[in-house]
Amino acid sequence: MKLTIYKKMMLGFLVVILLMTIVNGYILWELNSVTETTKSTLTSDVQVIDQAKQLSTYRYDEDLIGQKYFVAGDSVYYSILVDRARQFDDLEKELLGNLKVDSDIALARSIRDNHNRFRSIIERHRENVVNKVVTEEKFPAGPLVEISRGLEELIRSKQISIDNSMKAVGQTTGRSFNVAIILTICTLLAAVTLALIITQTLTKPISILKRGTEQVARGSFTQIPVTTADEFALLTQAFNDMSEKLKTVNERKAEMMQRISHELRTPLQAMLSAHFLLSEQRLGPINAEQASLLTSIRESIDKLTKFSNQFLDIAKVEAGMMEYSFEQVDLVKLISPAIDEAQLIAARKAITVDLTYTEVPTIVADPEKIGQIVNNLLSNAVKYTQKGGSVIVNVSPSDIGVRIAVQDSGVGIAPEDLTRIFTKFYRAKSATKTSVKGTGVGLALVKALTEGHGGVVSVQSTSGVGSTFFVELPRVPDRSVNRGHQQIRISQGQEVDA
Repeated sequence: MKLTIYKKMMLGFLVVILLMTIVNGYILWELNSVTETTKSTLTSDVQVIDQAKQLSTYRYDEDLIGQKYFVAGDSVYYSILVDRARQFDDLEKELLGNLKVDSDIALARSIRDNHNRFRSIIERHRENVVNKVVTEEKFPAGPLVEISRGLEELIRSKQISIDNSMKAVGQTTGRSFNVAIILTICTLLAAVTLALIITQTLTKPISILKRGTEQVARGSFTQIPVTTADEFALLTQAFNDMSEKLKTVNERKAEMMQRISHELRTPLQAMLSAHFLLSEQRLGPINAEQASLLTSIRESIDKLTKFSNQFLDIAKVEAGMMEYSFEQVDLVKLISPAIDEAQLIAARKAITVDLTYTEVPTIVADPEKIGQIVNNLLSNAVKYTQKGGSVIVNVSPSDIGVRIAVQDSGVGIAPEDLTRIFTKFYRAKSATKTSVKGTGVGLALVKALTEGHGGVVSVQSTSGVGSTFFVELPRVPDRSVNRGHQQIRISQGQEVDA
């Protein structure tokens, strides 16, 4: 079944809503049970107790008035006694109608029978009084005593029933509370779990696409696996199609750059040969002015050769065709020749180039690529530093391995240019305002080769004060760093895909 993101989210919400409905339904059901129990207690048991207490009052009145009647034989007392007896009977009927327990009903009927017996004795006594029949019949206290006992027992029974009902309500309430807490916790856990699942469903494909984008930015066009069956699958497929097309374009561009570089090298070699013959005066003597022109020609040829090589290297990196040959190197010894060469060039502008270092660990790197990185940084530092300035190269340990810092006292870089300084063909505004010519390829190549080692490059600069470029290299290149189809050669000569 294909579940889209919308369906997944709606399904999650429905599950949470269903769980909340179950929890609320259970709580309402238990509350209704408590309500019914309380209602039954208030409308039945409490009412029975009130009626029993009122019957006790009537019985007391009957006892008091009946004794007076038996002593005086007055018809007034008899009338009051009959009225009270009728009220007792009426209330007793209501009481019997409110009883639901068999034992209580039997008790109420016993009370009724005792009351009827009491009335029968009173009525018979009245007939004897009216007929002037002399009897020794005494006041019938026995039935009234039984009525009192019955009422007391009924009241006690209802009080016990109320206590039990209240205990049941408490137990039900406690049980409902515990179950509600458990269900609420389960619901929260289910909601959190669903939220995590939905979040993972959304964030995992995004993370995969993000890594894929970063790989494309580094020149690797590896296809991203399709792991879902929702909208992300379509997006991933579209991204893979785009990546494949970019790979094709990049390969064609690299191939074109190789052809251009090859086509450039042929005439450059011819020019170098002609320059050699002329400068060595193989074809005849030359004057000083001609020798100066030949020097300018050689410098232009060198610049064109350097640009051609750097541009070809950039094309290789972007196409994922750059090769790295890693081996254990002593970084200070490795970069010392580049510094010596830079000192010779800098001496023409009275610029000092110094090397400072602290003890650093041996690292695994490509010596040729590290030389290119340092040469490019030194070349820029000398070019954009005015006469009498200074360039300092510092090598020190870092968190990941070693750090190379190239500090100059040149023109500096404006803050708005710092984020773009490593972009291919981009030149800072401060550089364009000088007479120094450049191609904007050198720093882009520094960044590409540094990242090819699994390192990072950064810069700090102040306009008019100078710049410091930092290159941090790991002790051992991270094999997990994706370099497209580049080959990495380690010191033992074994080739592995990076």
